[in-house]
Amino acid sequence: MDPKDKQIKELQAQLAEKDASVNEMFSFINDVEDNLNTIEASQMKIQESKKGNTEVEQDVKESIMEHITNINTLLEKNKELIKKLESALRNSNMKVDALQKTIELLNQQMLEKDTEIADLKTQLEKLNFTVAELNTKIEDLSGQNEEKAQLIDQQTVELNTAYYVVGERRDLKDKGVITGDRVSQKVNPENFVKIDIRNTTEIILNVKKAKLISTHPEGSYTLKMNGKIIEKIVVTNPKTFWSISKFLVVQTD
Repeated sequence: MDPKDKQIKELQAQLAEKDASVNEMFSFINDVEDNLNTIEASQMKIQESKKGNTEVEQDVKESIMEHITNINTLLEKNKELIKKLESALRNSNMKVDALQKTIELLNQQMLEKDTEIADLKTQLEKLNFTVAELNTKIEDLSGQNEEKAQLIDQQTVELNTAYYVVGERRDLKDKGVITGDRVSQKVNPENFVKIDIRNTTEIILNVKKAKLISTHPEGSYTLKMNGKIIEKIVVTNPKTFWSISKFLVVQTD
């Protein structure tokens, strides 16, 4: 390749890289300004909602909280965007006074906005908003909703978990499952088979004798026979069957 052509290509590549850097920086600036405009609109909505009130109704409070949450989130995003903008300018090795001044202006606007929002939050505290509520961000709500969902899932699993064990009297007694003719008050779940009652409605036995030591209402289950063999327990009404005890103990002698 001709040295001149190589030099031209290198220059074009450098210019393209600079163009990409400049475009990225202007994208950051536009995002920050858009967020500031959105914050300003939310401030106005909050001021309108609380105007002349010494306390607010629940629906108004929820509306204010929605705006406050958005404001907190956008303020956080803007601080991150400005950091990215400052880093991009440093890494570009460009001396652009206008960009540097723009960054300084944005930082000043953010300081002023922080002060305005702090004053607004002070006013809202007088209307019985808590500090924790006023500092909530969207990701905080997402985290709270996720925690609630996980808790509900866990509770659902626990509610639908049951245990069963099938064995001869001596074996059940040795394991501490039964005491006399009753299920022991303190049983070890490790001696049982764990099941989800939503999915398991049949307990395979294949024995000649079967006696339920645990208490389960009549009519909520049947014993399916195959000749003289008790093939399995069929739970016909899981909710009722497991209502008294979540531990099924079947003695086979």
